[in-house]
Amino acid sequence: MQSLLASGALAAGAGVLRSTGAMAQDATPAATPVPPYSGDLAADQVMTLPLTEPTTMDPGVSYGDDELSIFYNIFDGLVGIDQQTGEVVPRVAESYEANADASEYTFHIRSGVTWSDGTPLTSQDFLYSWKRVLDPNTLSQYIPALYPIKNAEKIANGEADIADFGVTAPDDSTLVVALEGPTTFFPLLATTWTFFPVPKHVIDAKAEAWVEAGNIVSNGPYVMTDWSHDQQIVLQANDKYYGDKPTITKATYRLYKDDTLQAYSSYENNELDYAEPGGPDLERILADPKLSAELIQFPLSNTYFMIGDTTNPPTDKVEFRQALYKSIDRQTLATTIFKGEYLPAASVLPPNIPGNNPGAAMSESVDEAKQLLSTAGIDPSSVNIEIAYRNVSPYKTLAEFLQSAWQENLGIKIKLTPIEDSAYSDWRAARATTKFNLYTGVWGSDFADASNWFNQNFTTAADHYQSHWSNAEFDQLVNTAVTNTNTEERNKQYSDAEVILVKEASIIPVMRGKAFRAVKPWVKDLFLQPITSVVHLRTIKIAAH
Repeated sequence: MQSLLASGALAAGAGVLRSTGAMAQDATPAATPVPPYSGDLAADQVMTLPLTEPTTMDPGVSYGDDELSIFYNIFDGLVGIDQQTGEVVPRVAESYEANADASEYTFHIRSGVTWSDGTPLTSQDFLYSWKRVLDPNTLSQYIPALYPIKNAEKIANGEADIADFGVTAPDDSTLVVALEGPTTFFPLLATTWTFFPVPKHVIDAKAEAWVEAGNIVSNGPYVMTDWSHDQQIVLQANDKYYGDKPTITKATYRLYKDDTLQAYSSYENNELDYAEPGGPDLERILADPKLSAELIQFPLSNTYFMIGDTTNPPTDKVEFRQALYKSIDRQTLATTIFKGEYLPAASVLPPNIPGNNPGAAMSESVDEAKQLLSTAGIDPSSVNIEIAYRNVSPYKTLAEFLQSAWQENLGIKIKLTPIEDSAYSDWRAARATTKFNLYTGVWGSDFADASNWFNQNFTTAADHYQSHWSNAEFDQLVNTAVTNTNTEERNKQYSDAEVILVKEASIIPVMRGKAFRAVKPWVKDLFLQPITSVVHLRTIKIAAH
């Protein structure tokens, strides 16, 4: 995992620093620490960046899409991740401590913290916000993030009352969080957006419209002053912010249908200070020494995969799913089809997540895949299935490659069905009761722990991707690991669980992402982490140019 920065000159990561303990994410700093930029500053401390239209601006609802680029700038949680070091640092909580076995945490709220409208922010705001995630009327898409909290899962399943929720606010400056068991990674979890506070007084007044510009009230270093849908989002520095005042006073996000493929021309015209190019633009940049000099590259902590419905023929048969897994040439996909823009992935957990097990990968072999179909009594010529995919990059290209590979290698027929990106979340949720064969998916780490992957997505109870897969041994391993305080044992449990997950192939891993970030030379002190890898404005300065 890398932390890369733009300060003085762009600096690429060198020697790996592996953070220890549960209170830090992994980071790779520059070979020589780069001091903060101290040169002349531009008169206007403004920045323009690309984004696609967010699906929601409510952190209690979001499952973590493009809106994270806004969330991490307009909201602060109890704690946050320092983007240069990967360390958990205090935000709204000035301090916190755990009990002896890390089954309870107490957070102490800073005095004088307010919302952007000047309303005092207290521990009650966090209690309200977390309970709101569990309210079925909120339609939260990321409820499992709260499951380590005592009784949260039971409440979500209707087996306990909200009054049994394991969080209390004994006074306005204290929040006590009781957990289901020892949870050493809870500070990391608490840095994520689902744990951000939201303003009850505004939600009560504006209902769902509270997230619109002109209504929204937040508590981070910036406030959203404009959201012209499908056109732009504007953030301005929050003059009520309790922390260090940021140097950037205004950030404009220009909204593209697909910023990866569309935004770089604006960057070249100096209409953007930052871009995340892909496709033909990236090929051209990498072939041009001048253009590539402005490019930062690092591996992302994510995995792209296919999800199979394990209750619907023929994907209900493990042999069929294994045959699909084995008949993918991942190296060709990553290096030839995507021209090195991605990395091949034959297992689920990224390398930077403790407990990852590359040895869990099955072999790639078309002959073995055909034998599996024969063993299962499946006649390939009679198979006619559908791949649904998000109609943005890289999913369309991925789906087309797999359609071609599986038809050619296995002799099955495959229909491709695009899903508009704005409809994807609802489409996926509907798979709970609607049968399917395969669809494209991706998961990126929200924090550096295997529970974020296995417990939140793939257990029988979680089933985030609606594959309807259930395995008692997998469930037991990860449910034991999540509260295990013995690091070596815990990692072994997750490692063993990955063997089961890969072999069962309800999730078929195919590739991992790489970050390619174009940054103008005048953008200083920009730090990027591969986990929730978005631009945090709070440290950035614009040099005179």
